[in-house]
Amino acid sequence: MAFEYEQITDRLYVEQKEQNGEEDYIMVRAKQYSGVPISIPDWKPAAHCYTARFQKYEQVLTDMEVYPEDVWVASYPKSGTTWCQEMVWLICNNLNFEAARAESLRTRFPFLDVSLIHDPSMSSFERVQQMPRPRFIKTHLPVSMLPGRYWTVKPKTVYIKRNPKSVAVSYYHHSRSIFYRGTMDDFVRSFMREHQFYSPYHTHVIEYHHLLGCENVLTISYEDMKRDLRKVVARVCRFFGKSYNEPELQALFEHLSFESMRENKACNYEDISDRNDGERFIRKGQLASWKEELTPEQIDALDRWTIDNVSNVDHRKLFE
Repeated sequence: MAFEYEQITDRLYVEQKEQNGEEDYIMVRAKQYSGVPISIPDWKPAAHCYTARFQKYEQVLTDMEVYPEDVWVASYPKSGTTWCQEMVWLICNNLNFEAARAESLRTRFPFLDVSLIHDPSMSSFERVQQMPRPRFIKTHLPVSMLPGRYWTVKPKTVYIKRNPKSVAVSYYHHSRSIFYRGTMDDFVRSFMREHQFYSPYHTHVIEYHHLLGCENVLTISYEDMKRDLRKVVARVCRFFGKSYNEPELQALFEHLSFESMRENKACNYEDISDRNDGERFIRKGQLASWKEELTPEQIDALDRWTIDNVSNVDHRKLFE
């Protein structure tokens, strides 16, 4: 097997999983990772949190075909992925706004590995395999779990990261809108104990940051997109070898504005029937709304969590 599995025995998780609406999560660790070009000395992959469904799809994930013209967007969940996907898709498709509005983003840019944690009507791996090329692929996989062919083919990939306090708040609301029944405090504690899908969070970000010689990977941040979208768009355009004039860019900025994205039915996921009333997929779009939603104690705990898990001072700057 390419992966090893272990049950979560943490007392807090075991005691609260049923009341919080969580399934039996497991920790999964990659055993075959020699092809990952990473600069961390003596690096060994961490175990990441999934459901037992992972075992059903481990072979198809390991053997997945990867093509040079593929375009990937990777992230830890709730890091600005949807916003990044729409930006990348439009930049790569000559700013075809009409096509972008006509077809759902999850069809244009499907979530490769959702079958590892949920049961869609069709295997998400099969859906991606059937896509016409060039394929646009979203993933939350850590570097240790990307398909083996990814590292030889090296498709262009944009990795987006986000401040952990913002991630915690957004991930809580996202989970609550689908299945989660716990409180914000329950979720924050679970998040810090690495018992949410794709955790551990810090490891996910640091490992993408430390890929060695991977000119096919461009790292951006949600915060940079909020502060200076023009600058980020310029970087992404250069990365994909694209160039647009000022009126075209203005149209792109307008399309990518929070108000436009929130009302765009091709991006806002409001046609998904199992979302709970009152929760929107695209909620606030603010830089530091965590200041309004987290208690001082939760903020302090999350900051200490980062300090405890990120010993390198330069690495800590990734989480500011």
